[in-house]
Amino acid sequence: MTAGNSTYVARGNQRFHLFRSATFNIDNGSGTTADDVIFSNLPFAVEIKSIKVVYVEATDTTGAAAATIAVGSTAGGVDVVAAASLEAAKAVGATTALTVITAGAVIASGGALFARHTGVASTEAGQYYLQVRVLPRP
Repeated sequence: MTAGNSTYVARGNQRFHLFRSATFNIDNGSGTTADDVIFSNLPFAVEIKSIKVVYVEATDTTGAAAATIAVGSTAGGVDVVAAASLEAAKAVGATTALTVITAGAVIASGGALFARHTGVASTEAGQYYLQVRVLPRP
């Protein structure tokens, strides 16, 4: 990228990109899944640096942990984050870091990243989205 007569070189935190998933409702039904494409067909490879759950509606004190979220390079895949339980008693704006299976997992140029939420049937308050931090790779 050029600005005027100089070249812009991204350094430090300027190099990272953030992606956001759709908002998932925790009590969408027992075993019912909801899928989202977080990104697809980027013109460059990206290294997954972190993935976290961001709660946009507070969760109840029990029950939310029965719902899970998985992240993969294919729909329903678990190659980036294995099915992880959500947390109960989380306030609006609270976050939970997810463990990326392979540190520095790389999604190739033209690839995609998918999220799969598996809900609970009982009435549980709470909604969340995933925030994915990536580093573009040459």
